[in-house]
Amino acid sequence: MALVGGGSRHLKRLAAPASWKIKRKRRFGTWIVKPIPGPHPMERSVPLRVLIRDLLELAYTTKEADRIIRAGEVLVDGRVRKNPRFPVGLFDVVEIPKLKKVYRIILDDKGRIVPKEVPESERNVKIVRVERKKTIKGGKIQIGTHDGRTFLIDDKDSIHVGDAIKIQLPDQKILEIYPLGKGSLAYVLSGRHAGTVGTIEDVIPGDVVRERAVVITVGGDRMQTAARNVFVVGVQNPAITL
Repeated sequence: MALVGGGSRHLKRLAAPASWKIKRKRRFGTWIVKPIPGPHPMERSVPLRVLIRDLLELAYTTKEADRIIRAGEVLVDGRVRKNPRFPVGLFDVVEIPKLKKVYRIILDDKGRIVPKEVPESERNVKIVRVERKKTIKGGKIQIGTHDGRTFLIDDKDSIHVGDAIKIQLPDQKILEIYPLGKGSLAYVLSGRHAGTVGTIEDVIPGDVVRERAVVITVGGDRMQTAARNVFVVGVQNPAITL
């Protein structure tokens, strides 16, 4: 097993994150590739090789999948990615120009990462969630998103942690802002409603003991969950195909 920087390139299939929708029985092999550090944590992403070979089934073998990727035939969020271990995560846009196919990474009803084919008109748009916000030198406000992006904004009150931003790819132009607030639509990231959209009824502020929570109605069920377990995707209608 090859080592890179003191760590392994692979992990056992049985030990792979539950979010990976892969075959785990021994007859499919003992090992599977491990993603490199990148914009998404391992639990919320899959390596590009796994996406091409196991989820999209565009290749039968590792060699075939890597040939496709290294030939520059796969774009992630509008940029060519040639590393088979590059992590692809929630709401990333994967485009294969040669096939004229565009996919968005979403979750199935078990919280597993899956690609969903979307209209070509959505190849240049993505929704990101604001995870961090701070003031930097010069009085500018810097925000960081769930996929490792950073933005500088002038109005500190225009965007808050937990809000979602619709951006244009690959230049990161901000198109719309969707607040984490009453009436917004939220995508559930875990639990029995994973992969479904509900309406936020209330946002409960957090404190030093409790984290911020939301009350959300999904398919007729009303529940309360931590704000980190939902992802705002629009106001009256989802801003992207889900």
